[in-house]
Amino acid sequence: MKKYKFLEAIEVSRNVLYDFGFMCDSRTKSTYFTREGGNKLTFDGVILFVLNLVTKSLQIELDNFFELIKKKGTSISKQGFSQARKKIKPEAFEKLFDTNVSWFYKSNNCQRFMGFRLLAIDASIMEIVNSQKLRDTFGASKGNGKEHARAMVSTIYDTENDLFVKGLITKFASCERAVAKQLIDSYAEIRLDNDLFLFDRGYPSKDFFLYLLKMKVNFIARTQVNYYKSSIKEGVQDQMFELIEKGEIMHLRAIRFTLSSGKEELLITNVANSALGLEEFKQLYFKRWAIETKYDVLKNKIHIEKFAGASQQTIKQEFFGALFLTNMASIIKRESDELIVEDQREKNLKYEYQTNNNILIGKLKDKIVCFMLEPRPRRRRKMYKQLLEEVQRNRTPIRPGRSFKRSKRLSANKSDFSQRSAL
Repeated sequence: MKKYKFLEAIEVSRNVLYDFGFMCDSRTKSTYFTREGGNKLTFDGVILFVLNLVTKSLQIELDNFFELIKKKGTSISKQGFSQARKKIKPEAFEKLFDTNVSWFYKSNNCQRFMGFRLLAIDASIMEIVNSQKLRDTFGASKGNGKEHARAMVSTIYDTENDLFVKGLITKFASCERAVAKQLIDSYAEIRLDNDLFLFDRGYPSKDFFLYLLKMKVNFIARTQVNYYKSSIKEGVQDQMFELIEKGEIMHLRAIRFTLSSGKEELLITNVANSALGLEEFKQLYFKRWAIETKYDVLKNKIHIEKFAGASQQTIKQEFFGALFLTNMASIIKRESDELIVEDQREKNLKYEYQTNNNILIGKLKDKIVCFMLEPRPRRRRKMYKQLLEEVQRNRTPIRPGRSFKRSKRLSANKSDFSQRSAL
């Protein structure tokens, strides 16, 4: 009988969610959720509702949720839900996310590229509910005489396994390098010797390089071509060089190449393996682009910026809930893509096809709740086969060479409660 990784991930998640110790650790007060029989929203019910991609009008979502969990005729007000979620720490959602990531690497043979597990670190600015409280907590962008609440999201993303590994949501004006250090410090439990971190040009500095070397992690970082000119020779494509920081000498490697557009790029790395040359480093670095497209999934498929709460606690709940759900969707997509490849084998098609990620995420809404609620493994297996059949029917062609420019321009806030969809 075929083993499905998604169903294993659901079982791991259920073991956490329905563990009494987990509930005790996750409550903001020891007396909360002690009389669940009379509560419309139980501890697990609140968590499942947050995981259910709350993108519509909050009241409509609440009514639909009670129908989904077969409590038709039961209702709870937005205020009632807001009070219920205040009883749960954001760390509950972070633990669900972390537990699944740990399970994945312990139970599966992860994909590598040139022998490395490729981990990209990058940050992205997120819109949050534009309240004075959140502007004070996370900061705000300013323009045209207005302020808009913003937060900075930073993640470690496994490019080959399509998985968020770690994440933080911090103040809008946080230092990207400082947050990257926090992320690297926090991932020690799942660290592998062959990890290779990929950084864009907002990260390089001598202090950051020294930190990475002391942490004994491999890295490739794109930097400005005119940086470290006194140490890096011009016109040499591949060279070793030295930098000095805080009295310590760092032995690094510089890779210089020209893009098809004519633009010159400079990479700095501590990977000294002579078997890896110019072309290999170009391929390794360009793998970093995957984190850019993954942020697009978070923003435009998961709709993470449609936060349903206006406090630091609720923003963090939904952030880790979104990372958890995105990873679950990635696991389904990998299994669905494998079936699509098998189905189109020996067919003379113009393009290869893959699962339509937008359709997949839409199908996963609500169904993730059903999987988590269903106690019978055989029933979950049947449900999952039906889901796979549905998402496989919605395929999209893979068109090699397509690229999309990432827009970093901040528009007016779109996350106000008044602007949430009623559909």
